[in-house]
Amino acid sequence: TQFREKYIACDLIRIGGDNDGGYLHPNLLENISYCFSPGVAEVASYEKDLSDRFKIKSFMADASVKKTPVIDDNFEFIPKFLGTYTRNEFITLSDWIKQSKVTDKENKILQMDIEDGEYDVLLYESVDILSSFSTLTIEFHSVNRMFQKDFLRMLTIIFDKIYKNFSICHVHANNCYGKNAIYSLNGIDVPRVMEVTFIRNDLIHSVSSSNPINLPHSLDSKNVPHYVDCVMPEIWWKK
Repeated sequence: TQFREKYIACDLIRIGGDNDGGYLHPNLLENISYCFSPGVAEVASYEKDLSDRFKIKSFMADASVKKTPVIDDNFEFIPKFLGTYTRNEFITLSDWIKQSKVTDKENKILQMDIEDGEYDVLLYESVDILSSFSTLTIEFHSVNRMFQKDFLRMLTIIFDKIYKNFSICHVHANNCYGKNAIYSLNGIDVPRVMEVTFIRNDLIHSVSSSNPINLPHSLDSKNVPHYVDCVMPEIWWKK
């Protein structure tokens, strides 16, 4: 219910091209200087698009690869995993921001796809650190575990923390599990993996839309082209 209540209509654009690595984003990137993007792997179309179209510099981190898949003067890469401490191959988001010498006065966005590591990071980091970003684009994995009491409690804590300063402006169900991408229990449908874009509340007025929310959005695209598409269940967004 709270997910639906926090969902607002925004003017959106697509960043990163079609399929996996592309996301819908509030149309405010002209005012953004930096992107923090943990979880690089083999795709950097999102960060490349930010650089080419908006001259946004991306700080990228991933210890599973030695370098970014494409080279760009606006990329600064470190071989680190995002985590809850800074040691060896791990670094916290707050320490990463300090290390990057980006101040709170400079507008920045977060795009995070770190394969279940998002939960530790979002529990650990403060409300102030999260609210220093204009938008958060986060891929939530294993969401079907919300039927487990402890996981649901953790998910609620995380979303309550984000809701203090943000609203949801887009959600997309990832079809990476093919025909099993939507998990159902007791009549409730849950995507196993979902991409959620949040916008800080003080910025909503600049990109608000009078169009009704409808999913899939006209700019949405399947993450995996050869798998059947999956649609975000209406219980999550339809008012």
